[in-house]
Amino acid sequence: MTLRPELAPLLWGLSSFALSLATTLLVMPLARRVGAVARPREDRWHRGEVPLLGGLAIVIGTTVPALVFVGLGDPRLLALLAGGVLIAAVGLVDDLRGMRPQTKLLWQIAAALLVVALGLRLPLTGEVAIDLPLTLIWLLALTNAFNLLDNMDGLAAGIAVIAAGFRVVFLLQDGNLAAATVAVILLGAAAGFLVFNRNPARIFMGDAGSMFLGFFAGGMSLAGGYPYTRSLVAVLVLPALLVLVPLFDTAFVTLTRIFAGRPISVGGRDHTSHRLVALGLSEKRAVDVLYLVALISGAIALFSYRYGFSPGAVLIVLLFLGVAMLAVHLARVEVHDPVEKVGTPGVILRAIVAGLNQRRQVLAVLIDFGLVVTAYQAAYLLRFENDLTAVQDRFQQGLPIVVLCQVGALGLYRTYAGMWRYTSVSDLIRLTKAASLGSALAIVTIALVFRFEGFSRAVFILDWFLLVVFLYGSRVAFRILSEELRPAAPEHSRPPTRRTLIYGAGDAGALALREVQMNAGLQRVAVGFLDDDHTKRRRSVRGVPVIGTLAEIDLILTANQIDEVVVASGKIPEEKLRQLMVCCARHGIDVVHAQLRSERGH
Repeated sequence: MTLRPELAPLLWGLSSFALSLATTLLVMPLARRVGAVARPREDRWHRGEVPLLGGLAIVIGTTVPALVFVGLGDPRLLALLAGGVLIAAVGLVDDLRGMRPQTKLLWQIAAALLVVALGLRLPLTGEVAIDLPLTLIWLLALTNAFNLLDNMDGLAAGIAVIAAGFRVVFLLQDGNLAAATVAVILLGAAAGFLVFNRNPARIFMGDAGSMFLGFFAGGMSLAGGYPYTRSLVAVLVLPALLVLVPLFDTAFVTLTRIFAGRPISVGGRDHTSHRLVALGLSEKRAVDVLYLVALISGAIALFSYRYGFSPGAVLIVLLFLGVAMLAVHLARVEVHDPVEKVGTPGVILRAIVAGLNQRRQVLAVLIDFGLVVTAYQAAYLLRFENDLTAVQDRFQQGLPIVVLCQVGALGLYRTYAGMWRYTSVSDLIRLTKAASLGSALAIVTIALVFRFEGFSRAVFILDWFLLVVFLYGSRVAFRILSEELRPAAPEHSRPPTRRTLIYGAGDAGALALREVQMNAGLQRVAVGFLDDDHTKRRRSVRGVPVIGTLAEIDLILTANQIDEVVVASGKIPEEKLRQLMVCCARHGIDVVHAQLRSERGH
């Protein structure tokens, strides 16, 4: 029976998965026997001793099936395997005996040079003198990015599985079955290890595994027959989208450590995953959030490659703006980081950052600038069905006018005076008015300058609609980030919370609930609402239910273990207030009128 060619990658991937899984089981007791374990440290996340040689399973699960499959048939893939084995050996020495960062970097350069010398390069310019150093930078960046990303259970291995999965799709689309099979083998090896590395992890990959994954992920961009040669921008952007999470984490940690005056090379608990946990997510959910970012980024890369870079550019810009907003929100989170500060340069940079923090309008203007450009390009793409060739000149002539008019109108309406995390309906109305004024000004200006010849009216209608949607989305998304991802105090330092019942499920009650939920200093948790309007029963405000009326107050206080009742409404009759006070006094429960005050400092 002859095996169908399209099924061969699947079988090789399954064999890699099984080999990696079995090797991981064998390596766990071996690592403990030789003392290769990761012990808890102040600058590390894990809390117990964990075996540290899981990278061997990834390396063996990748190289053995790949060597059997490739044989001597493809020197490019053999070159990648050789470089990967060398980089894994360097990581293994570092895991077992330790290695100075400078020495490790030199060996990484040697592995990258080996791959480049055997013919693998990014096809950017066709000039060896330019392409060669850029290829080295790409390989070194990915190697160290995955090394830094390996900071929480299942994170680096899971991101490698996602990146390899999209790489397989890319290579199959280009008809490169050999390279696609090797990518499937890498996916299987990482997935086999991931079975034991998801939270709570029973084994870590160590530097041998993380550096190997990064080096191999970067190398697959070079060994696949150059599927990105359609444009220079695609050569740079699309491969980066497949590994956006490790690149983003590396850039974020590097910049925040520089701004804080901390050494970059020393480990710490200040990565994106750690900050997500500090915002209240569990470790699993934090990792899942980064998985989702990787999936979205990979899907956008695939869309851009399949349907052209012009329509994909709209999604890419929106993705990067979203990631930038996430970075701004994460940078506000205070994380416990034992890394010591290094001196004056950090002080200067922190002063600069502090100045920028006081002028957040600068960042808001930059984000809106990107949204205006994206909306205008998206309008042209929708109107002319992805073919901008015939109207390219008009697009370029109209773009600066649209940008100046829209950003100017947003400024005139003082849309940058508010704080995005407190965006309200009135802010959204103001954005609509600003976008309408900007569109009108742009149309009038283009009519005066170009007599509107060659310009499409439908484009400006679409542009207005898309811009309003993008402006709304950016503000609302930031508000959601601020409300759903709020810093959580460490368990050992959390003060006891008072279980609070709010009397009045109207506007005042909603405001009181918002203050309770957003202000951790109040040390309260809202259990439910009390309201005498029977139609509100079993409904909820901001996720908190209306659980009864004043007639049921005795049962509600006892059943819900209430510590305090907050009277939020000023429309409650005096008779009912006296009844509430008598009942609460009988139960020994406090009644608070007017606004809650933070008890921090009392």
